[in-house]
Amino acid sequence: MSQAGKLPLFQQYQLQFSAHIRNPDAVAKPERVSAKRMRVYRALVFDNLDTTLGACFPVCKQILGKRRWRQLIRSFLVHHRAASPLFRQIPEEFLGFLQTLPGIAGSPELPPFFNSLAHYEWVELAVSAAEAPNVPAGMDTAGDLLQGYPVLTGALMLLRYDYPVQQISLRFQPQAPLQTPVDLLVFRDASDQVRFAELNAVTARLVALLQTQKLTGLQVLEQIAGELAHPQPQIMIDFGSRVLADLRVQGAIIGVQRMAV
Repeated sequence: MSQAGKLPLFQQYQLQFSAHIRNPDAVAKPERVSAKRMRVYRALVFDNLDTTLGACFPVCKQILGKRRWRQLIRSFLVHHRAASPLFRQIPEEFLGFLQTLPGIAGSPELPPFFNSLAHYEWVELAVSAAEAPNVPAGMDTAGDLLQGYPVLTGALMLLRYDYPVQQISLRFQPQAPLQTPVDLLVFRDASDQVRFAELNAVTARLVALLQTQKLTGLQVLEQIAGELAHPQPQIMIDFGSRVLADLRVQGAIIGVQRMAV
């Protein structure tokens, strides 16, 4: 007897019911449910999943087209077992599923950039829902960015992609990765708007240092100048001070602390 066969009848019924909703072509419906009612249940589950994922991944959905998109959603429903019971985390579960997709028979073939594009589209949801930490005590929103310690907004992600995900559309679908990856900054500003910015390599390094080390703005720029072996460090400091000021205007930097904590 199988493990399912050892369960109470109501649990056997629940398992068959849910298995049929996931994969109606392979699992028969429970005997005590009418075919008409079962069609309603199947449509509700599938359509809700389609709506949720389609809202988070609109460009992905557009690029695949209706048939391949629905095929992908069905494969997700059949094969993926979510680690979280929270409905709002379904898009993140979908990203995890995409990583396993090459090993699943019968799943649609996806463009080479698809996983990167999906992650880029998910980031907006992740940043919009991120819980920003409390504002550090003693922070000055108008403080000196060079002499003080710049504070980044807590709802922020620094990302690097091998494809120009911010440009991909139905008309533009790159088939080969970039020779130089693209750096993107995604953050939520003071008005709770999610903003996207493409960064050059120096600005990306600046933000990365602010994320990981407790340095004044001047120390950050001096370190970058040293890493680049810049013959005129002051030029780098002047450039970087303008970058820091622009990041504050945009809302990625929310203020300055006078002392490291």
